[in-house]
Amino acid sequence: MIARKSLASLAAMLGLSVTLAGGVLAEPLPGTQAAFDRGVAAYNAGDREGALGEWEEAAEGGHTGAAWLLANLYDTGTGGVTQSDAKAYEYYLQAARGGQPEAALRLGLIYLEGNEEIGLKRNYVEALKSFEVAALARRADAQYHVGMMHRNGLGVPVDRTEGLRWIIMSSKKRYAPALAELGRIYFEGEGVTADRVEGWTYLALANRFGTPEERAAVDELFEKYKNRMKTGEREKALEMADAWAAANSGS
Repeated sequence: MIARKSLASLAAMLGLSVTLAGGVLAEPLPGTQAAFDRGVAAYNAGDREGALGEWEEAAEGGHTGAAWLLANLYDTGTGGVTQSDAKAYEYYLQAARGGQPEAALRLGLIYLEGNEEIGLKRNYVEALKSFEVAALARRADAQYHVGMMHRNGLGVPVDRTEGLRWIIMSSKKRYAPALAELGRIYFEGEGVTADRVEGWTYLALANRFGTPEERAAVDELFEKYKNRMKTGEREKALEMADAWAAANSGS
């Protein structure tokens, strides 16, 4: 646990918005851990080039945490490195194979969109595999992506029931995109009995727990469905939203 906390602290020091929640980091060999630690010491001493070299050595020796850190540095172009999609992909792949769920999530996003600059074509099958790794580590965002891929038939035959199951799991962690999708599903009656109050309830929850960007997307759904609501239904939906929030802590 100390190593995990140290890695999270280092990421914060480097200005990286990454987390280790729910992660499973493979135990590195003693030599690779020493290289990683030397990298930390070098960075703290102001020697960024030296730190990078030590972390690269650690990653080459199979240190999952070093690979995960380097992936983020190359992805964002921070910590004294030049941004590189190719290197970020390489290190995300290594970290994901080492059991880091956030790396698996980001790898899934790369496969989902593809990357022309590094010659990587869109690959829904690999995207789903990567999302599933992170989803099984209880990441709400990954569970949402697994659900959406099943519902849309991306990398897997269309299965609305399986997709709904994953989206519900994600929503119970108060993940706004999943809550918003549930709202849309209930308004449209896609594989469920259409229910305006249920739909507005989930939209209200998505608005409550979402980021500003996510709330902007929810506002569009509010606008789309507001004229379908009858007198008193919004008030009932807000009461249901309060009850849902009390019953689902987001953990």
